[in-house]
Amino acid sequence: MDTNHKKDKKYLAVFILALLLFPLIFPNGSWCEETMEQRVMNNTSHARLAVEQAWETYHHAALGGTLSSPMSQTELEMNLHLSRALLASAYEAEDRGDMKTAHKLIKQSMQITDKVIVESQEPKK
Repeated sequence: MDTNHKKDKKYLAVFILALLLFPLIFPNGSWCEETMEQRVMNNTSHARLAVEQAWETYHHAALGGTLSSPMSQTELEMNLHLSRALLASAYEAEDRGDMKTAHKLIKQSMQITDKVIVESQEPKK
């Protein structure tokens, strides 16, 4: 037998052993859940920073008198409160381990936050 064939058999044996041990090391696919959980926690942190940035952008425009109208100011502030409430609900879902709901709430919060930032930067009409 040549040495390459021996190496191939050795690698195959190690691969099969790893496949057999993998379920014992990570029962119930917990390695996937940890990855999803970590991703949602990172998204939650990112969303929190985005909400803070939206509030700063809004306040800068409101104090500078550059918001397009008083009605726009009221709508933006209501949306900021909604975005913050969605983020709080996302944290609660995350604490319960409901990563799917947390991800959905984060997405909704981010959409509102992005819209508020854009609308806060629109010039007066």
